[in-house]
Amino acid sequence: MSARNSLVRRTSGSRGIGETVVAPPSGPEPGWWSLSPERARTLLLVAARPTITALAATVLLVLVVMLTTGTDLTSAPAAVAATWLAAHQVPLTVGRTTLGLLPLVPTAVLVWLAARECARAVPNRPTPVELGWLTGAVLAGPLLMTAVCLAVTGDAAGVIPLESPGPIAAFGWVLVLYLGAAAAGIASRAWSSVCAFVPIEIPVWAVLGARAARRTVLRMLGCAALATVISFFVHLSRLDGAFQQAHNATDVLGMTLLSLLYLPNVVIGAAGILSGAAVLFGAGSVGLFGVTGGHMPVVPALIPVPEGPASPWWAVLLLVPLAVGVLGGIELGRTSDDRPGAPWATLTCAALSTLTFLVLAILGSGQLGAVGWVGVDLLMLVVLMVTWFGFGGFVGMVFARRFLTPTEPEEDYDADDEYEYEDYYYYDDDEYDDDPADDDPVEYDDPAVEVDGELVEDFDDELEVSIAAPGSTDEPADDIVDVEVVESDLPDEDKTPGR
Repeated sequence: MSARNSLVRRTSGSRGIGETVVAPPSGPEPGWWSLSPERARTLLLVAARPTITALAATVLLVLVVMLTTGTDLTSAPAAVAATWLAAHQVPLTVGRTTLGLLPLVPTAVLVWLAARECARAVPNRPTPVELGWLTGAVLAGPLLMTAVCLAVTGDAAGVIPLESPGPIAAFGWVLVLYLGAAAAGIASRAWSSVCAFVPIEIPVWAVLGARAARRTVLRMLGCAALATVISFFVHLSRLDGAFQQAHNATDVLGMTLLSLLYLPNVVIGAAGILSGAAVLFGAGSVGLFGVTGGHMPVVPALIPVPEGPASPWWAVLLLVPLAVGVLGGIELGRTSDDRPGAPWATLTCAALSTLTFLVLAILGSGQLGAVGWVGVDLLMLVVLMVTWFGFGGFVGMVFARRFLTPTEPEEDYDADDEYEYEDYYYYDDDEYDDDPADDDPVEYDDPAVEVDGELVEDFDDELEVSIAAPGSTDEPADDIVDVEVVESDLPDEDKTPGR
């Protein structure tokens, strides 16, 4: 038995003798706007569940804070609306104070919830229409809640000194955040299907550079977090002064919680300082090469910020981003086809890493009342990070190509490449004799098949015939069935003419 005949695929157009063939339903195909009840229920959960969860947590937090501090509950709706907008990085203006520097922890949690819900609802083999419906569902709930919060803050402007933010800024931030959540959720489950929709082929070096950029960003953030922790313990003596405005245990707990919510902002600022860029505090700045005095809020989150004057050894910290870039280049030198004359994956890694930090720096900065604009110097951040990651990556890539053994590129496991086992029928290997003697070639007479009353002895292995059910007076159908002849190992005495 040949290996070709040990696996027979059953096609959707084939049928056997006596089987009833059901014709496909006639009529126009359903349009893109039609949804099955099950799919509509799934999309409704995607739109509602993250929004309801976030709203419930916001209401609970506001009520706990207001009851703890003894605040009148009449302003609770406005506080809930303002908290929802602040969690989505929408700047708020209270009286004459503008608060644009907002914590990133609530934003990250909301985006993660939406991305997880989106990933659960991605079909196995999605179509562009299905992905469009899914993206719309991810955006629908937050946009609706943002519209309600804008209306509430507008009505409360006459009761409390809270100005309603502009609709362009509010809806713009929500669109950007949840489009990113939808993209992350879809890519985590159907990356190969999304790539298939792209009209051009994505180069291998671009994919490898993107993967290396992800690891580079995580390494740099890890180094920044470690530097933040070390600086916190070095300046632990400032702890008493950071809580000097706290009058009781509730104030201490609130300031501690607020500092934890701002911790990602501090880590992003530390990454900027390690690259050589300065962190601006209004008119003041803090960097590796100098500290300019300015007005800084006294909160526990800013304890790790170094004080001046700058020490000469601080410049040694520039080796951190350089080392991160070299490590990424070594990986690309071993897994990609990069060479000194064509370092495309290395340059892609440096560009995407820098772009990621630019986006994080924009998210982690903003206006802070009377202090002014607080955040990393964006121009210096871009110039320095692309330099460290690009130059360091190039050095690491050249070192790996010359002194290290290249390895094969890693390939992601793709569930879409699996065979559909339910469409295949396997014969048991035990039914066949695996005796080596059977490997000798055996000549058989060409079998004969009766077609239209005549014996056909000479025909190819694959013959197209039309088969009708026994006893049927109808003419054979026009459907063609691919018949593959499987020659069984029959004894000589069982061979009869016509078989």
